[in-house]
Amino acid sequence: MASLKGYLSLKLPSTLNLKIRGFKRGDLSELSSIEKASFKDPYPSALILTLSRMNPEHFLVAEASGRPVGYVSALVEPGGVVHLFSLAVHPEYRKLGVARSLLKALIGKLKAGGFSRLILEVRVSNRPAITLYRSLGFKSAGRIPSYYEDGEAAEVMVLTLSSH
Repeated sequence: MASLKGYLSLKLPSTLNLKIRGFKRGDLSELSSIEKASFKDPYPSALILTLSRMNPEHFLVAEASGRPVGYVSALVEPGGVVHLFSLAVHPEYRKLGVARSLLKALIGKLKAGGFSRLILEVRVSNRPAITLYRSLGFKSAGRIPSYYEDGEAAEVMVLTLSSH
């Protein structure tokens, strides 16, 4: 049975049929569940809804088989800088390119919008995420000690979008 499961997992990316789209009000419950499954201190539903309203063009949802499987949210700051606020993917859809697809779609929108940089913080222990960000061109810009409530440091990463 394990080999069959592994086979199906290997085949999943080619049949995933992922769609990246904007947020819909009906997504809230599913995104809240993804948030809870992804983080020790998940954002409450009310904050997810607020983020979707503040910058709807920078709140993207990954959909597979008609249901949300991940999302990315970013907030515009002064000076053409955008801050990646949250990126979460349902545990069953991790390592299938969902986060990469969400980030590429967001980066494309930001470049088209003339933004200069995309900044994020990530747990120093989250090696898979750091590897993903580096593969997309993000560079390390330092660390913030005790950034998270549990005392873990954050790696600050920056992607240059334009030379403006």
